[in-house]
Amino acid sequence: MQYYTVVGDSYDEAVRKAREMYGNEIRIHSRRDYTTRGGFFSRKKTRCEIICYLGKSEYKDEKANDTDIAEFEKEAKTPDPSTLPPEERLNTEIYRTKHVNPEAASLLDLNHITDPLRAKLLEDFPEEGDVSVILSSRLLEAVTFDYSKQLHPRRFVVFIGPTGSGKTTTLAKAAYLFSHSDRSVGIITLDTYRTGAFEQISAFGNALSIPVISASAEDELLKAIERYSWKDTVFIDTMGLSPKDKELNLRLRGMLSLLDSDRTDYVLTVSASMKEEDIMEQYSSYASFSPSSIAVTKLDETETIGNVLSFSYSVGVPITFFTDGQKVPEDIKKASSSLLLEHMKGFGLDMKGFKAQLSL
Repeated sequence: MQYYTVVGDSYDEAVRKAREMYGNEIRIHSRRDYTTRGGFFSRKKTRCEIICYLGKSEYKDEKANDTDIAEFEKEAKTPDPSTLPPEERLNTEIYRTKHVNPEAASLLDLNHITDPLRAKLLEDFPEEGDVSVILSSRLLEAVTFDYSKQLHPRRFVVFIGPTGSGKTTTLAKAAYLFSHSDRSVGIITLDTYRTGAFEQISAFGNALSIPVISASAEDELLKAIERYSWKDTVFIDTMGLSPKDKELNLRLRGMLSLLDSDRTDYVLTVSASMKEEDIMEQYSSYASFSPSSIAVTKLDETETIGNVLSFSYSVGVPITFFTDGQKVPEDIKKASSSLLLEHMKGFGLDMKGFKAQLSL
């Protein structure tokens, strides 16, 4: 049977193009929804790719009748593979027809890596070679780290993220890192709503010898910025947002609009223990701030970070920090290839042992 690939900006457009190209006898075998990565001069786009074949019909030389078209429309309503469990997804997605290496697919499932990153890693997979080594190499090429921001943070570094994601402790750890790299830093907290929030960040500041200022209104924020005018980098802690709390969302947006956008970075804190779909749902509350990097928290609460890597790849936002515990300031590390591979389950790469050998 001959298969045909058709791509459109949406599922309906892909189906329409398939019918225009191959007629009403076309049948849908599978579909794949994905998002293209933007570049310097292009934006991310949502795309739909369908695999089609020609169905048997007694009317090859005639125009299809209403029954044929109705049957086509019924078959065209195939599910989005990303909504299916892994065992069903293998039987429906496009890469099934491309002779996917079963060992590679199993490793990706083990690490909860989903499309579009999954499809990227499995594309034209070599028939020979060590699967874990090949996947490791491809993973490091696909996932990006923001090394520039690790070395040269902007004037304002705003930490955003839901309550419970480790936002405040991660900010304190990051501030300490930069304070010990010949940078003068200060902390401003806008979280005056959560009980004990100011006391928590103040305790961190006192322990780390970093000044902390609280600002609950725009004029207080302007005064805090003026007091820190001589600081190299100012870290700003924010309150957790809820999509239902529009008043708080607008209040935070109004205060952050006072910052010079050309000198401001937004770091989104993401818990490694969360499911990717939950991460994406929370991301919708902060997407309007255009996060420039991700801080992956709570690595000590999970065995793999494939969910976060899939999320990072999908939204096109690089990773800057990893945190793996509650200790301040010890439990934070700048994102790196070796740290990524340490947290990939079943790859057979003992990165911790390798680093121990290097330290001998």
